[in-house]
Amino acid sequence: MAGFGLDSLVVGSSDPRKKAFVKGSQSRTWTSFIEAVTATGRLLKPGIIFKGKELQQQWFIDELKEVADWYYITSDNGWTDNHIAIEWLREVYLPQTQP
Repeated sequence: MAGFGLDSLVVGSSDPRKKAFVKGSQSRTWTSFIEAVTATGRLLKPGIIFKGKELQQQWFIDELKEVADWYYITSDNGWTDNHIAIEWLREVYLPQTQP
């Protein structure tokens, strides 16, 4: 889950028992999330798409190491496209759903 406060980015689980992380002074740029759940209710690793050319270290705070295994990628507009969808299927969905 992600959202913007007055001047911060919040990233975290919708589970109230887990932490949410906040980074302040964010601009209003697009960030998209890919989330999936199996038929048995198991959560798959989410994909986070940042607007930009390359992932930048300044986007990640030390506390995000807890969610470091999430799938991170960039696109020019911060939205998904065919390339990102195929990459997420290869890197996340298929490995986590194959017997």
